Amino acid sequence: MSVRNEKRRSIAVIAIVLCAFSLFLFRLFDLQILSADEAKNTPVAQVTVEVNPIRGEILDTNGYPLVTNKQVNKIIFTYSSFPTDYGERNEIILALIKMFDENKAEWKDELPIEIKKGKLSFKKDMENSVSYLKSEAFLDLMHYATVQNCFDALVDKYELEKYSLEDARDIASVYYSLVKDGFNTGRNFIFASDVSNELASEIMEKGHLFPGVELQIDSEREYPDGTLAPHILGIVGPISPEEYEAGKDKGYSLNDKVGKSGIEAAFESELKGEKGEKVITIDASGTKTEKYTKEPVQGNTLVLTIDKDIQKVTQDALGKKIEELQKEIASYSLSGAAIVMDVKDNACLAIASYPNYDNSTYVEDYSKLVADPNKPLWNRALDSTFTPGSTIKPAVAMAGLEEGVITDMTEILCEGIYTYYEDYQPGCTGQHGFLDVRWALCHSCNIFFYETARLLGIEKLNRYFTMFGFGEPTGIELYESNGTVDTPELRTSMGELWTPGLTIQAGIGHGNNMFTPIQLCSYASTIANRGVRYKAHLVKSVKNADLSKTIVETQTQVLSKANFKEENWDLVYDGMFKVATESYLDFTSVPVEVGVKTGTTTVEKVINGGVYELNNGFIIGFAPFDDPEIAVAIAVENAGMSAYTAPILAEIFEYYFTEKNVSESSQTENVLIQ
Repeated sequence: MSVRNEKRRSIAVIAIVLCAFSLFLFRLFDLQILSADEAKNTPVAQVTVEVNPIRGEILDTNGYPLVTNKQVNKIIFTYSSFPTDYGERNEIILALIKMFDENKAEWKDELPIEIKKGKLSFKKDMENSVSYLKSEAFLDLMHYATVQNCFDALVDKYELEKYSLEDARDIASVYYSLVKDGFNTGRNFIFASDVSNELASEIMEKGHLFPGVELQIDSEREYPDGTLAPHILGIVGPISPEEYEAGKDKGYSLNDKVGKSGIEAAFESELKGEKGEKVITIDASGTKTEKYTKEPVQGNTLVLTIDKDIQKVTQDALGKKIEELQKEIASYSLSGAAIVMDVKDNACLAIASYPNYDNSTYVEDYSKLVADPNKPLWNRALDSTFTPGSTIKPAVAMAGLEEGVITDMTEILCEGIYTYYEDYQPGCTGQHGFLDVRWALCHSCNIFFYETARLLGIEKLNRYFTMFGFGEPTGIELYESNGTVDTPELRTSMGELWTPGLTIQAGIGHGNNMFTPIQLCSYASTIANRGVRYKAHLVKSVKNADLSKTIVETQTQVLSKANFKEENWDLVYDGMFKVATESYLDFTSVPVEVGVKTGTTTVEKVINGGVYELNNGFIIGFAPFDDPEIAVAIAVENAGMSAYTAPILAEIFEYYFTEKNVSESSQTENVLIQ
């Protein structure tokens, strides 16, 4: 090969090397300089997470807030950023627990294992949680595994050998909740709720120590007055496994809260809102960005028929009287219910149950409330049934008049004992002499109504009871007991025979006639409306979150209409007017005329091993007498006598027809609906 060719070859090789090196340098420049921003922004982790909506608010009929929302701080673990190594996780979890304990703040501690005097034990009343701990879904242990077996499995599974007994137990508790709550790519874990601003700030300031731990601003239910109608409003709580299974296809997750009782549960679909979605992206430099792909939609607003002022007056009047009576009684407890309805449509203006409780402290007080023998969580207005006693007599009078077995001229002699049957001769509260239907109602004469019931017979009598709504739902949106109308068929199903004595007892509201306080109020409203029975309701309307649109407006609904003669209504009205004006009851403080009827029934109760005969007291009423606006029913369990219910009724009427009318003219503050 010539020297010239060798030289050319060397130059070509050098050129190729220089060209390749130049391309390498250019690519390096492109990657590090020209394309640096692009590389930096290339996502290395991306996850889509749910965003909970704000729950809809609940207002009273005038727009005053009954249930609202407050902003709360939650400390959460985000799956995309939380370490997967148990060693790292354990240190993060323990550091958080120490911070919370130092600040005397609560964190999510659900593990059904506790340490007492250095010894492990299962917590009481947590059998379901213990079963889950041992289940195949968690530790996969046999059902007879001991608490030590469970703890050893937790230590081994989560690498907790180096920690003290107490620290290992606390860290394991967080893992228990992580697994139970389904911590995964689409579901964050709530470590703590309602965290103080100070503690939340401290955690965020030390964020470099807590990868995957974030502050989430969320909302919780808030009550301007938690004691106002708690039985009606209900509460919100963590979704149960059963509720999750039923609702997961509707978008519910294991972290959700749902309505558990009252309006919150009955109108869950309206209040819950619609979840949103956001995409969280983490780029190569560790920078995190969030972008909504679907904005959450706040739940709808419920406007109730409840008037907060009437509700408070009703609750206070009921509670005050019961507490006054209770001071004189040590051996047994009193309870009761009161309902106020607008007779034009059976809208419920107030529903009170006593004993009461506070929704604001429901969670903290739950164990005490459940253990209370007086059952404060029980809604006596809708769920309790009582033998109504003499409050039934206006219905019996109407039945007798309509069927013609008595007239306005009929007088029946009362000598204190009903003597029609030789083998059954029940008594009366006095010896009233000859009475017509008006005075029989006024004096609540049993003899008059025994005879009227006998002449009617049980089939006709019960037909009229049904016309007044007894034994049937009132239609209210919440769960209610149907009550019971005593019938021969019912007695047969109980293995008993129907006797004539049961018919005449039905005529004074005894036997197995068991009605709810709200049925008694609907009955009083039906009397006030001269036979028109409306469907009871609590919800006035459903509006969107900003109240700009009405989604549903409740329409007045007639359930039945009894076309009784006007002259018969006049007779019944006159009798109820006489009860208010000619008896021992005092309604002089009420600025309008009223119509009322009382009732007393005796029940046997076993208290502390002894059998007591106690009296329940009832009263129904409507006002104004000549043009009714509202109807009221009150029941006081173990009251002693029905007369004790009259002051409660008088106080409600007095407020409604005096102070309420004055206050309504000046009510503007805190009203959301104008």
